[in-house]
Amino acid sequence: MVFGILVTTLPYVPGCKIKKILGLVYGMTVRTRGMGGRIVASIQQLFGGEVTAYTDEVVKARLECIKRMVDMAKEMGANAVIGVDFETSDLLQGMATLFAAYGTAVVIERKEGEHVDIELKDEEIYFMTREKREELSIDQMYEKLLSIYSTAYGTKGRLVLEKDIEKLMKKDKLSREDAIRELYKKYT
Repeated sequence: MVFGILVTTLPYVPGCKIKKILGLVYGMTVRTRGMGGRIVASIQQLFGGEVTAYTDEVVKARLECIKRMVDMAKEMGANAVIGVDFETSDLLQGMATLFAAYGTAVVIERKEGEHVDIELKDEEIYFMTREKREELSIDQMYEKLLSIYSTAYGTKGRLVLEKDIEKLMKKDKLSREDAIRELYKKYT
């Protein structure tokens, strides 16, 4: 699961049937490298190897695109996005890059009598931090969630996170701590 729904590059989900096709969904962002990023990248190019200053921005942009695509799919009532693809384009003579993720929003259900093991791994934490999951305090979970939400929503990240916590508290009658735990499990 990625941000709460199945996201796959496959045009179908093994063991499931497509009950309803809802349409095209996408997420986009345009990123520029600031002067500092260009200087660091220039120095790294002299010595060879990965341009980590730019790689970190690419990872954040990819996550942001996926989150926006998934949000659009959820608004349409989808429980999966199939046929996902990514695209990048240079803009402004290489000063900015457009990142896009797109796919088809669908409603799927398991086929009767079929059992297929689908191992779903939420990849956003891997791509953001490349850390293993660990036991964290509620405050640490909140901070990691805030980082995820800020990456996806920018300056509105905290507001959206607080709204999601409140929704869980009201809908599922959870304490604030349990709502944070649920969101943390969902997104990590």
